[in-house]
Amino acid sequence: MTKTLSFAEIGKAAKDLLSGGFQLNQKLTASTKTESGVEFTVSGVKKDDKLDGDIKVAYKTSCYSADIKVAADSKVTSTVSYSKLAPGLKVALNGSIPDKASGKLSFDYTQPLYVVKGNLGLTSTPKADLNVSVGHAGLTVGAEAGYCTKSSSVTKWSIGAAYAASDYKCALLCVDKGNTYKASYVHAVSGTSSVGGEVVRNLAKESTTFTVGATHKLESGASTKVKIDNTGIASLLYEQEFTPKTKTAFTLQFDTMNLNKSAKVGVAIDAKA
Repeated sequence: MTKTLSFAEIGKAAKDLLSGGFQLNQKLTASTKTESGVEFTVSGVKKDDKLDGDIKVAYKTSCYSADIKVAADSKVTSTVSYSKLAPGLKVALNGSIPDKASGKLSFDYTQPLYVVKGNLGLTSTPKADLNVSVGHAGLTVGAEAGYCTKSSSVTKWSIGAAYAASDYKCALLCVDKGNTYKASYVHAVSGTSSVGGEVVRNLAKESTTFTVGATHKLESGASTKVKIDNTGIASLLYEQEFTPKTKTAFTLQFDTMNLNKSAKVGVAIDAKA
């Protein structure tokens, strides 16, 4: 049986192809896991002249998971989840310090033919988000909405549909309260190569943008990606896995309409002990 997508996963195939892995900063991530199951992760990112980073500690069992992350600006974020209340149901509490209004109670209820997800802010005038999707035989349709009790207004709504076959995936989305429309298509040319594209129409700006791309896995275990958008900005990605737990990615971005302009380069190293 084909998996029913959550609403957030509608259009994800094109997003992974056209955005996944591309980054123009210098990023280093290192993680290790103890025998007791506690995982420590340290991340650092250099963007222009600014250096940022965080430390994360996580623990997971078959019933629950917990993590805490401390950012360079001293912001502390934590999440605790439990997945044994009922079959397919997962609930979580998350929040951050010092943001007192960041607390949220969220749930994820997944069944073979439908997925329901939502969250509720833990304040006196909370905001609530809910998304629902149903699927059958490769077709998934869904919708999401947000509501603010303080202003008694709908903060967002979106609808979408996706279809997944053995060799291609396509999706249509109407987001931003009907202001933006997205159409995407990804085709698996072979077991190692895929091509795809996405078209976005913004009614308020009266603009249409598109991006096309391709990915290919090499015999050495490396993978490559290339994409170009309607403005002529092209990006190349080369990702190499040196060991089963360590990989490095290089991104090059340049303007095909102005080759005299300096190219941008990004490097990401992800090491696991």
